[in-house]
Amino acid sequence: MKAENIKEHLKLSFIYTAAAAFTPILQVLIQPVYEGNNRLNAIDFSHLAITELITSLVFALALYGMGNAIARFYYDHNPQSATYRKMVSSVFTSILFRGFILGLIAWFFRDAIGSLFKQAVLQDFSTYGTACVIAGVGRAINITAAALFRNEKKVISFVLVSMGLGFFRVGFQLIGLFFFDMSFMGYVYGSALGTGLVSLIILITIVRKNGIHYDRSQMREINRFARPLMQYSIIVWVLSFADRFIMEGFPTQLGIYNTAVTFAAGITLVLQGLQGANQPEVFRVMREGISENQASIRQYCNILLMQSMFIIFIAILPMMLYLDLFYETAVKQAAGLIPLIMMRGILRTQFIVFSYPAYFLKKTRIFLYLNVMAVIINLALNYLLIPVYFFYGAIAAGLIADLVMALGIYIYQKRIVDIYWNNLKTMVYPLATIAFTIIIEVFRIKLDWSYFISGTIVVFAAVGAMGILYKHELLTFIRRRWKPS
Repeated sequence: MKAENIKEHLKLSFIYTAAAAFTPILQVLIQPVYEGNNRLNAIDFSHLAITELITSLVFALALYGMGNAIARFYYDHNPQSATYRKMVSSVFTSILFRGFILGLIAWFFRDAIGSLFKQAVLQDFSTYGTACVIAGVGRAINITAAALFRNEKKVISFVLVSMGLGFFRVGFQLIGLFFFDMSFMGYVYGSALGTGLVSLIILITIVRKNGIHYDRSQMREINRFARPLMQYSIIVWVLSFADRFIMEGFPTQLGIYNTAVTFAAGITLVLQGLQGANQPEVFRVMREGISENQASIRQYCNILLMQSMFIIFIAILPMMLYLDLFYETAVKQAAGLIPLIMMRGILRTQFIVFSYPAYFLKKTRIFLYLNVMAVIINLALNYLLIPVYFFYGAIAAGLIADLVMALGIYIYQKRIVDIYWNNLKTMVYPLATIAFTIIIEVFRIKLDWSYFISGTIVVFAAVGAMGILYKHELLTFIRRRWKPS
């Protein structure tokens, strides 16, 4: 990979990551505004966890893998052609149709859905269910538009969509909380209104450029590609939210755990921004031949892993400090869970790296088979561990399930195309870092350390090892950066 290509890739990575990070970071930063003794507490945060569970399920079903589909099928068309415009319009039309069906289902089965929960305030699903559906469908539209603009290299459009979502969603959340109802109700109604307005602007833009279409022949192929991805998304939803559903009967524990997960989710979306910038470049190289361009593929993937892990490590202590300083209620205990929860980001980045060949070769059925096994493991472990170990049980179940997914896709990828990875960088170091973090957490509990001590040990050890492992890349970068003109 040429130096100028690396420079351009890193620049785009920074722009896409910063834009994608804006909304989740803003979402986290404003939490202390509505958390406190006279505002929302840990139990209220448990209600937010359940509404996010519902919104995310709607998002996965309405999206139906269209973000990845539009990114892949972009390369099968001339962007100036009529078939391309029909493809883009058909994708967004399909999202709206699924959203409408989901809204009807949520309304007709509102009593049955409410009966799934133990807390009385959550049992009246009719009061907040429609807002969750609107927020979920809007999120699907935003994600698909971001994927489209990223592949079209419309950087300004991508930034406007990402940052616009942050301003509108967070702004209306605060309006809902302070001027409608200081509870999860105000929050979810604000989310629905803010997300819906941004989605409406996107749809108007898409329709003006591409018209309103639903091309059945194109969508049949796209749906075949996307169906396993949707199934995979549902499995990921179960992996992500089964713990919160099982913990719903322990509201204070759930509120603490969900806060830590929300902070980690902010970084996860930052990582998704990195992955989104990395994916088109990897696919472009793969289109020229996977076997012939292994060095470039490895370099792009090593950069992604290095960037992702570095972001994870440097985010741990600031997040812990922020939680400790600015939160008043039991929610601040979430600070101690941050290092362990953040380790899931490493496993998920490994999964993305090793899944690139399967996505490009359109061998997406593997995701269904692989993740069914992971979700069974996750559900079983959550059911067994949460009643005994509460949030530590949920963390253990998530880490084990993510590990199964990462190892499984690695083995499958080696079967379909043999890419000679640097296993020290892609496997040994990431997994050793996770194991080390678990060991340090055990010592913290046994020896009653402050969570800042254990967090500092993890961060400095991980960054130090990364400096040694990536010494050559770092020295090369410094020489180029400081080379006299």
